[in-house]
Amino acid sequence: MELISYIRLARKWSWLLLLGAFLAGGTSFLWRSRQPEEYKAQTTILIGSYIEAPNPDSAEIRTGVELASTYAILAETHDVLDAAIQAGSFPVSVGELSSALSADVVPDTSLLRLTVTYTNAELAADMANEVARQLIANNLINLTAEQQELMTLAQTQIEWLTPQLERDQATYNNLDLQIAELEADETADPTQVQFLKDERSRVRDETLDILNIIAQFNTTITTLQQRTNSLDIVEQAEAPGSPIGTSPFQAATLGAIVGLALAAGVALLIEYLDDTIHTPEEATQMLSLPVLASITRFGKPRDEYHERLITHHDPGSHTSEEYRTLRTNLLFSSNGSWSKGAYIITSPGPSEGKSVTAANLAVTMAAAGLRVLLVDADLRRPRLHTIFKLENNVGLSTLLFADSGEQGDMQPPHNLKDCLQETDIPGLRVITSGFIPVNPTEALGSVAMQRWFQEFRSAKNVDIVLFDTPPALYVADSSALAVAIKAPVVLVVEAGQTRRGAAVRAREQFGALELEIKGVVLNAANRRDQSYNYSYNYYYYREPEAAAVTDHAPRQG
Repeated sequence: MELISYIRLARKWSWLLLLGAFLAGGTSFLWRSRQPEEYKAQTTILIGSYIEAPNPDSAEIRTGVELASTYAILAETHDVLDAAIQAGSFPVSVGELSSALSADVVPDTSLLRLTVTYTNAELAADMANEVARQLIANNLINLTAEQQELMTLAQTQIEWLTPQLERDQATYNNLDLQIAELEADETADPTQVQFLKDERSRVRDETLDILNIIAQFNTTITTLQQRTNSLDIVEQAEAPGSPIGTSPFQAATLGAIVGLALAAGVALLIEYLDDTIHTPEEATQMLSLPVLASITRFGKPRDEYHERLITHHDPGSHTSEEYRTLRTNLLFSSNGSWSKGAYIITSPGPSEGKSVTAANLAVTMAAAGLRVLLVDADLRRPRLHTIFKLENNVGLSTLLFADSGEQGDMQPPHNLKDCLQETDIPGLRVITSGFIPVNPTEALGSVAMQRWFQEFRSAKNVDIVLFDTPPALYVADSSALAVAIKAPVVLVVEAGQTRRGAAVRAREQFGALELEIKGVVLNAANRRDQSYNYSYNYYYYREPEAAAVTDHAPRQG
């Protein structure tokens, strides 16, 4: 699909797109405005104390990571939550705290993150910290008070023994230096040398004792520290300064975008499922026929048929100019052989605008100086006498059954002039349908029809003959008439109403009979679907009192 097609779709469904965006955006705004502001606070807990060990064991690290998911489940148990509520005197129930709490393990670590989402920032932080404390308190593997005192004592003793160890090492080094100097002196007293050696031995033994004591204390500390399932808070929750989530305006914007996308999807789905013809390009592509004119919608929904003769009532309108375009294209498609020509106006189905199209086309031809004979060959549901406000006592059926005795009590006309009716438009005369016969298809395809058609063409005051016929796919009247008089066909389709398959079948039906189809008239088209984009009213001067043409009308037929 080309870009211009998407632009047309956007213009066509702009009301749906705007409606979807407005409804979704407004609903999101109202919903978010009624929701209380929520705050999120997080506490981080470390499982295991391997990070404090100089050389942590990989097995301890792996065990801590695996235990993290277990403690995430334990953090949401009833006992832990109830203990946290009781300890902190929080104004929530266990169920409410459970809904507000989430315990998540940081991927590939032994860190457990407790998150509380609540409407009060201070309470959110307090509840997260208290749940963490109660989880640790309920962990029986953590250090007892005695064990904590023992670790503190060991660390204190190490701190006290370390300076003494350093002094003994310095004393030992000094004694060792003195003994070496005396042994090098031959005059030195042997008794003094021996004394220094004995002193050095005492300092060495004392140093070794201190080293052994420090090693024992380090072993105790390491043993207490190396617990793979211990719990320690590494980051306490702080009261958040701003709420989470989107603001009402952000929610409205997001909702509008989603609504717009959904509306666009609905519009595309409708277009995909819609198999009717909408634009001249679609008609040309589907039928391989030229589009003689595209007639936009006009009039009002409750207009009578005679009010739809717009080329007579409002000749300066945009729609009247479109009918003049139809007249020009139709006449010039005959390569100059339009004089004494005839055209059959039909449509695939009913109510697609063929009668109104035939009437307005006849008016424009008469306005161009042609002498037009408009024949209502719809012997089932005639409309031309209503459009032109004519009597329908005699007409085409009267001529066709003049010698058959099927006219009832009516007297047959003496000649063609008795069935011709003048109109308010100079140069335009009409033969209405007359009475409704029992066999209209046979009548239209009869020899009598051929004979009267020759009468129509041979009349000196007739240049063009237009036949308004029934729908081609519902009855065979138009096909029978076309075969009988060998006249080309003009196919009228209604935008948004005529299905593509029906239009194709109508074309194939006339093609199978080797009948010429001059082209297609796209009736009741939407002006926004046209390939051009100009304003006729800007280019064509109109008097101020000219009637305005609306773009909201029912089917024109």
